[in-house]
Amino acid sequence: MVGQFRRGELSPVTVTQQLLDDIQADTAGINAFCLLDPDQALAQAQAAQARYRAGAPLGPLDGVPVSVKDLVAVKGWPTRRGSLSSLTDPAAMQDAPAVTLLRNAGSVIFGKTTTTEFGWTIGSTNPHAGITRNPRSLAHSAGGSSSGAAAQVAAGWGPVALGSDAGGSVRIPASWCGVVGFKPTFGAMPLAPQSAFAEFAHLGVLTRSVADCAWAYSAMAGAHPLDPSSLYPRARNSLPGRCLRIGWATQVDADEALDPTIDAAFRQFVAHLGTAGYDLQPADLRTEGLAEDMWRVWQSRIYESFIDWAPEKLALLDPRLSGVYEAGARLNQATLTRSRARLRAFATRVATLFSNIDVLLTPATSQVAPSLNAPVAASADAENWFAGNGFAFPFNITQMPAVAMPLGVNAAGLPFGLQVVGRRYEDEQVLRFAAELELLRQPTA
Repeated sequence: MVGQFRRGELSPVTVTQQLLDDIQADTAGINAFCLLDPDQALAQAQAAQARYRAGAPLGPLDGVPVSVKDLVAVKGWPTRRGSLSSLTDPAAMQDAPAVTLLRNAGSVIFGKTTTTEFGWTIGSTNPHAGITRNPRSLAHSAGGSSSGAAAQVAAGWGPVALGSDAGGSVRIPASWCGVVGFKPTFGAMPLAPQSAFAEFAHLGVLTRSVADCAWAYSAMAGAHPLDPSSLYPRARNSLPGRCLRIGWATQVDADEALDPTIDAAFRQFVAHLGTAGYDLQPADLRTEGLAEDMWRVWQSRIYESFIDWAPEKLALLDPRLSGVYEAGARLNQATLTRSRARLRAFATRVATLFSNIDVLLTPATSQVAPSLNAPVAASADAENWFAGNGFAFPFNITQMPAVAMPLGVNAAGLPFGLQVVGRRYEDEQVLRFAAELELLRQPTA
């Protein structure tokens, strides 16, 4: 698209208008957006078109339509966070740092995508905007909490979406919708203001190819004074894929069962890499009770998020989210402390593993997208969505870069993904290797 803009073969205005028309038609009822701003979008597209005609594009995303998840502030737009509790909140007074970087790169910021309420779970419904459907199968979940972002990209409504990931919220919907989702190193894409989930929460990118992901990420990554974790030197050198020591694992949370179709496809792909001459070794990260420990910490952070809310405002939350808040209030301090300590021990275990490998391959999700009315959890606690999704959240604990990319589809045509994890700050290496794997992968039906 950018090449065509530069050569005058395609117009940012034409692209933006067609995109808006397609979204507003939404004949399948996908419902990926909670806000569209056609006037602002077309004004941005016209400015981009003028810059291309003058031979002076602003940046790598000039004229490219990019959506923003409705947990991230865009100046002049409300941030509803998928909740009825925010309906009277005023519009944002300024852009979030990542949105500033998008504007600096020339992006056409055209709308906000749906999210689960305050991003607390991985379903694809919220009280504010309703159900977001999976474009690959309308009866199935798009995943979450970046529900609309994954659905938008899978539907072909623009090439790039800005999402967020505090436990898998970019990578899980990417896997279920058959697109690419990248969670970079913690702080690589500046995030402010910080939430109660601060040390787990990463901004991320969703696209339809690894190449597009790397291109978009290059524009969104950078330092910003409002996010101290972003203030570190950006390295650009990394080993080529053939020189990497590659670990692989089919289980992290020891209590989780892997779908046999995904297991077979993943092992087949690993074997294919071995035949192609890559340096591979199995990795043992099996940990009992990991999802339960993460869930206790998650409950405590939800309680922290709303602790100062008045009762009448709390009453506006979805009853399921209110239940998690109340469970967080009841948590035993000793129990919570032990869970936090076990998560730290797990992070140390991962660091030890990465002293012997450069990247790690896992399935992106253990199952394909569930039906829209299916429960989100596979545990005694009906809301503990970490149970049954044990490949994503461990790498929020470690703050490492991880990309989910399409691997195959099951007999029903539902997609599932491969995950590539790297060391902190080796974001370019992860993306470069993922792009290499994209050329090698053989989707399995």
